[in-house]
Amino acid sequence: MLEVKTNTIQLRMDDNNLKFSFGKGDTEWNWTSEYRPKMECKEGTVYFDEALEIHHELVQNGIGKGIRSSFTGFEIEGKKVPYAFETYAWIEECTEDIFFEWIPICEEGLAVEKLFWPGELELEEKRKDWYTLLNMQQGVMIPNDWETELKDIPFDGFFETAGGYMPWFAQFKGGNGYIAICTTPWNAGYQAEHPQNGPYTHVSVRFEPSLGRMDYRRIVRYTLIEDGDYNDACKIYRQYVKEQGNLCTLNEKAARVPSVNDLIGCSFIHKGIKTFVQPESDFFDPENPEKNNNLTSFAVRTREMKELHELGAGKLYLHLDGWAEPGYDNNHPDYTPACEEAGGWKAMKELSDTMKEQG
Repeated sequence: MLEVKTNTIQLRMDDNNLKFSFGKGDTEWNWTSEYRPKMECKEGTVYFDEALEIHHELVQNGIGKGIRSSFTGFEIEGKKVPYAFETYAWIEECTEDIFFEWIPICEEGLAVEKLFWPGELELEEKRKDWYTLLNMQQGVMIPNDWETELKDIPFDGFFETAGGYMPWFAQFKGGNGYIAICTTPWNAGYQAEHPQNGPYTHVSVRFEPSLGRMDYRRIVRYTLIEDGDYNDACKIYRQYVKEQGNLCTLNEKAARVPSVNDLIGCSFIHKGIKTFVQPESDFFDPENPEKNNNLTSFAVRTREMKELHELGAGKLYLHLDGWAEPGYDNNHPDYTPACEEAGGWKAMKELSDTMKEQG
């Protein structure tokens, strides 16, 4: 067992199974018993503990202390390949944030498609005050006793999509919890599991290649929270974004583009005009061809907006997909003209004018 400590944080790694645990005060977080660090490669699944050479060392420097591990060489179908990487789990002394870093060293011999590390944490008790926060769509909070099973996550949980608009998730055991922020979200996502009625919820990050290579250091930052809740997790992420120079408040946006103020009080409506799914697309359904393509005219959408207005819907914002001739997500950047089958530019302008007339 390897261990490092700061004033209030403990970080441990079991060098027999490569599993980590960490804690603050009386709250301990452990990787699940089922988890085994791995990479899914074109050559098959490769586990960290299958490396031909594994070395661990304790590291202490001017900013923190941690555990660095190196993994060198693997055997694929009886042939040794030189693929090598390092992991570095460490505590920053100043903030007491915990960082998990995966670092590629040599990418010869394996084509990694998915990396599953760091591992999912145990949250096993069937309690309402034990819960998980996901940035799926408008945000999801899942108590451990929730009766509904968590099913498919949009866009496979990729960060910075509707499946994970912000690159973080959090879990709480009563008032004590953590927020995990993926600081390298560009080729990353998460997966989560919550069965019907619980009693557990598991969530973890994964990393995928960029142009066929892992190429760069992948990092997840954990901040432990005492006597807090989901609001504290959100505030921590807000402060992180601010520190990165990326925070832009609604007031700042409105100062740049005054029409932002017009959105206050709006209900958002998401509609489409034309969908055409290319046969080579992953979304194409050859068994149900009628599901691949659809068309709704601009006139229909105009009539819908008028009906909603007459019913007292108030101020509306219409997000309109697939308004161009080739259909949704086709032929970019050569997207125009407006879909002729749906009525063309004239009918689209009528829809636009209707929205403006209704405020």
